[in-house]
Amino acid sequence: MSDQYPFNHTDTLDEVLLDVATLIELSPHDRRVAESRYRRLKTHLEREKSPLAVYLADGRSLIYAQGSIATSTTIISGTEDDRFDVDAIVEIDVPSGWDNTQALDLLEESLQGFPGVIGIERCTRCVQLQFPFMHMDVTILDRRERITIDRAGDIFHSPDRGLATRVPSNPWGFTNWFRSQVGVGQALFAESIRRHRDTVSKNRLRYLDEDERMVVAKADQHDLPPAIPSAIDAQEAVALKLLKRFVNLRYEEASLPRPPSIYLTKRAGNVVYVEQGLAAQLFMLADLTAKLLRQHIADGTRPQEENPSYPPDLINDRWPRDGALGVSDMKTFAEELEFLSERLNQMAVVPLSEISKAIDELFGERIGKEQRQVLAERYDRRSSPAAVLSEPRTGSIYAPAIVVAPERKQAVPRHNFHPLILDSEDDE
Repeated sequence: MSDQYPFNHTDTLDEVLLDVATLIELSPHDRRVAESRYRRLKTHLEREKSPLAVYLADGRSLIYAQGSIATSTTIISGTEDDRFDVDAIVEIDVPSGWDNTQALDLLEESLQGFPGVIGIERCTRCVQLQFPFMHMDVTILDRRERITIDRAGDIFHSPDRGLATRVPSNPWGFTNWFRSQVGVGQALFAESIRRHRDTVSKNRLRYLDEDERMVVAKADQHDLPPAIPSAIDAQEAVALKLLKRFVNLRYEEASLPRPPSIYLTKRAGNVVYVEQGLAAQLFMLADLTAKLLRQHIADGTRPQEENPSYPPDLINDRWPRDGALGVSDMKTFAEELEFLSERLNQMAVVPLSEISKAIDELFGERIGKEQRQVLAERYDRRSSPAAVLSEPRTGSIYAPAIVVAPERKQAVPRHNFHPLILDSEDDE
């Protein structure tokens, strides 16, 4: 690539984006807490008073993670709250005599009294367990038909109004597909994000009681190796976390429906590894997805993303909407992605202080403030007289212990790393 390509030298931007990704994800501690709740889910649904207990005692039924928790791309939701949304599948042979609402009805009944919940809500395709700082969406999957595709079946779509139906689904297969696409990550990148987690990770979830602390060790729930607690440290997965955070914020108060997370995950799995780094990976994911949506609009078509493990499972079956509303959905999302791409292009060649301001805009002011505090602590020079150096218009920073300052490198002003001064600049 030519020197005009803005992502050839983005050490600083990549470092900042790694901070953001680490701040918005489940910490290792939070993963362990989430794991304990998955395992307690099995115990609770198999208790004597559970209407579903008999269907989980057949030796074939499983309970396992799906969605972002299974792909290790769970992030916090909202601008102010630190809530994680995680998903679980309860796989059973649904009796042929049940109608399409009965499975969710009995699931909701079976989940009553779940330890530590502050609320239980029946949703269109799941029942949601609400904890402090965390929701768990529990979905029934019917495997009675014994489809030859591993762990494929039907979930139930039961809206408040309209006909209840079945929807083909294979979350297990999709998880395995995504992990096969992104692999386990490049060694240097994986080491870099582990270093960030050591200093940046923020624990949000707390054990509800001592029983929950012990349930991981005691439970015999099926172990799904690609799910929790193992984490993907691939650059593609980290870029997906950043894109999901951006989308969540941009749609937080929007009247249009938000593109589903699984659609973004499919797109991330389809975008190849970009060797120039995390910023370039995020740019490529946003830019290519925007171009794809623009092409659909021009052709009068819409995305029909299939689950590669089970094509009848259409992962974006509810987005975009039909007709003109769907065109509006695609156009709005394309515009948001183009905005993100443009900002990343700018951030690749601006000083650190400008990068920090843009983080507020793209990922939220609270996360931006936390990231600046992390950066201030990382490059605090009060105990060292040596300057931190940056190379103009490259986005690179240099540790004084290993770099001799050539003429074209400049000392970075101390205030660039000070969150209070950066915050005051935002107010000007």
